Amino acid sequence: MGQALSSKASSLLQMENPSSSDAEPGASYLPTIADIIQVKDIFSQTSPPLPIELIDQIIDDASYWPHSSITLTKSAIVPNYRTGGIQDEMYMRTLPLAVPGVEGSIALSGTEAEDEKSIALGLVEGGDPTNGKWLPPRGENPARKIVFKLWSKDQGWSGEHDNHGTYRGSYTWFDAGIETPKFDNITLNDPISWPVHLIAHPSDSSRLSSSDSKSEPSSSFEFITDNQTPFLPPPTTLQRNIHAKKSVHNHTVVWHYLDCVEEGSADAIEAGERGQGWKSLDGTFVRGMKVGDCVTLWMRARFPEWVMRVSKATIDIYWAV
Repeated sequence: MGQALSSKASSLLQMENPSSSDAEPGASYLPTIADIIQVKDIFSQTSPPLPIELIDQIIDDASYWPHSSITLTKSAIVPNYRTGGIQDEMYMRTLPLAVPGVEGSIALSGTEAEDEKSIALGLVEGGDPTNGKWLPPRGENPARKIVFKLWSKDQGWSGEHDNHGTYRGSYTWFDAGIETPKFDNITLNDPISWPVHLIAHPSDSSRLSSSDSKSEPSSSFEFITDNQTPFLPPPTTLQRNIHAKKSVHNHTVVWHYLDCVEEGSADAIEAGERGQGWKSLDGTFVRGMKVGDCVTLWMRARFPEWVMRVSKATIDIYWAV
């Protein structure tokens, strides 16, 4: 009975809200926390009222989640071996997961990402920045879905003509990592000022300051990172570039908390044919994210003459409340 009710209710939510993963980009409605509060109130006022566990299941089944979106338009090149340059470089970093102030979309150019502007995160004076329209994240690991949209290419040529137009033998790629900003009480009444330039810079963390001491950097702040530097594309590869494609290509990669791709499976083989590592699609990355974690997007290139060129990226993160 409960499962049937959950299925019917989630179907109704999807009909009213075309923001499910099947919707066309740009044509979908993305629910806000205020919308979710209203839906929960409606379900709790039925006769008899639905238990909160069932309400949460309905919302998850309908993918009815708030989101934070960062788009960065910035030309970046990871040099090849012959130049002796860096071959692993961070392209962008998201805002901390599921904290007050991150809901909604931000779009920046490379120039704007250098500004001294900042984003206010955290609650203020026992209230919240959304005028009563805030719900805390559901549990310690509230992440539900991450959508990566990537615009990139390699050097546009190679001597391996049989691999042209495929993902075989492609040695420029994206990886994703997790960083945990170390600061106190961001989800409580201790707002901080998050500099915009941290979105596009791998470090500069010393410039993150508490809003109540703007002239002094926070001495307790640092990024704790899990970033690795694999020599070859690992099973966790986010996305390889198409081999020797001359024009920029847009890839969209969706990671979901219910993903469960296994090594050697048909889905794993298909992921490899799309230039993605099978283990990136086993759900552990999304399920493992904690409140306050940031996703980092890394560019990599290997071997002489291979060059990673990136022009734009968007990262959308959805979480449960």
